[in-house]
Amino acid sequence: MSRRLAPVAAAFVCFGMFWGTWAVAAIDVERFLRVSHAGLGALLALAAVAAVATNAVGGPVAERWGTRLALAGFLTVWATLALGLALLHQRWAFSLVFVAFVAAGGGVDVVMNVSATAALGTRPGRLLRFHALFNAGAVAGAALTGALLHAGISWRAVWAGIAVAAWSIAALCLISDLPAGGSGERHPLLRSAAAVREAGLLVLATAFAGAALVEGGIDTWGVLFLRSRLAAGILVGAGAYVVGQSLATVARTSLSRPAEAVGGARGATIGAALAGAGLALEAAAPSAALGAAGLALAAIGISTCWPLLLAEAGRGSDRPGVIVGGVTAAGYVGFVAGPPVVGWIAGAWGFGAAVLSRRPTGAPAPVSG
Repeated sequence: MSRRLAPVAAAFVCFGMFWGTWAVAAIDVERFLRVSHAGLGALLALAAVAAVATNAVGGPVAERWGTRLALAGFLTVWATLALGLALLHQRWAFSLVFVAFVAAGGGVDVVMNVSATAALGTRPGRLLRFHALFNAGAVAGAALTGALLHAGISWRAVWAGIAVAAWSIAALCLISDLPAGGSGERHPLLRSAAAVREAGLLVLATAFAGAALVEGGIDTWGVLFLRSRLAAGILVGAGAYVVGQSLATVARTSLSRPAEAVGGARGATIGAALAGAGLALEAAAPSAALGAAGLALAAIGISTCWPLLLAEAGRGSDRPGVIVGGVTAAGYVGFVAGPPVVGWIAGAWGFGAAVLSRRPTGAPAPVSG
């Protein structure tokens, strides 16, 4: 890994740590807020709207300011809000800050993806391997949170630690020469959506949203499903997620060469099919062991989709901010909207129907040049 990509790599790990923590602690946050599955889903729906808006403008901001300033800025805001969540105990205030936090995270996500795609977009396999850093962070976050919860220590301690780490990474970004780090063209803030349409990438953006919807559903509800419906303990639920993300890390690392051979769209198709099989197994499982196996399989499959579709969208551009911003916004529609969709279905028909509904029903179509 080049020195230029080191701060971006650290951002991937830190961002993954939060989502790993969230996967394990979602049910504890739900209990703290005293809401139902549908209630948590509604809160996440509000966060989805805010995050998609941030994603839509994040690409043009990264192009206008450069990824160095944009990533440092979004990380600083995200870290400050993370610390606020760790300290807040008023439910209404926590809910408001959580929406803002997820929105700021959308900015972090899009800018770090712009930087990584600018450096590695011509090599889908290498970009896939780079994204394994997110999964490695998720493994660390989930394992640490599971261990702390088992020991009676709150998930808030992990979120405070993530805030400190994110502030440090923001400072590192400011003194680093990131890919696409310098100022570029000044685009209107809503330019990304039009750019995706003009580039003929609407089909890819739709596929991206579908794959991300599955990933978001897994991150929020996979462990919660095991801990509530299948009566798995904290360590079993967290362990299933850790195993799944560990396997996803290995998959993203080891499948880089095959991904180069089959291409972005076809590789994403295979991954989506595998994720569907895993979610079907989890939904129909009569025991926690089989449910955990399904969750792990789904995590492996869906891990290939995001980086391969981003590589397809970037098409080797060294200034992919606007295009990547638009496609990532579509992905965030799924990634952050997946949890509320599953929550609403779970509230109405139960978790089995909710998890089963997240199976990808169609394969991403290849995108023409």
